[in-house]
Amino acid sequence: MPWKQIEPMNQRKEFVLKAIHARNFRQLCREYGISTKTGYKWRERFYQYGFEGMMELSRRPLSHAKELGEAVVCEIIRLKNAHRSWGPRKLRDIYQRLHGQVPSESSFKRILERVGLVEKRRVRRRSQAGRICSGRKAGAANEIWTVDFKGWWHRVDGGRCEPLTVRDEFSRYVLELRAMAKRNQVFRGLNSLRVTLR
Repeated sequence: MPWKQIEPMNQRKEFVLKAIHARNFRQLCREYGISTKTGYKWRERFYQYGFEGMMELSRRPLSHAKELGEAVVCEIIRLKNAHRSWGPRKLRDIYQRLHGQVPSESSFKRILERVGLVEKRRVRRRSQAGRICSGRKAGAANEIWTVDFKGWWHRVDGGRCEPLTVRDEFSRYVLELRAMAKRNQVFRGLNSLRVTLR
């Protein structure tokens, strides 16, 4: 809408007051440099709201095309209240079994956060995490070695391979890497490892 830059609010007020009694509406719109459609819009706003209707309204849409309906949001909240320990992924799976069409997992997260049904995860201390850790830091090479399993993978024959690593804490140099068939072989592996590292 190309209103003149000098006080557009006053320009609109002046326009609508003239538009009420105008004989040639198109000519009036041309004088103010606006389209006929814009002129009709401002005149209708003046009829409905008076001078308060001359203010610029927000261009934000009133609703979102992918916005979830109230029934869907209520069902998600009902499921969460019935199963307080479940997260959005599990709730989404249950919702899909019950209703077929299902919103995205991020929609579930957003709804649960908005209504305050998300509990932040508690950070566990090392002693509670199930790892053995002395908390000591190595000051020189070969002062502290770490022994650990670094994940696992399937072997060519379909079996499971668990790599056992022995590493120098200071230099991060891997001293030994052994493929173990099972984790319970670790003590036998460590005994033979002690022999080879001497």
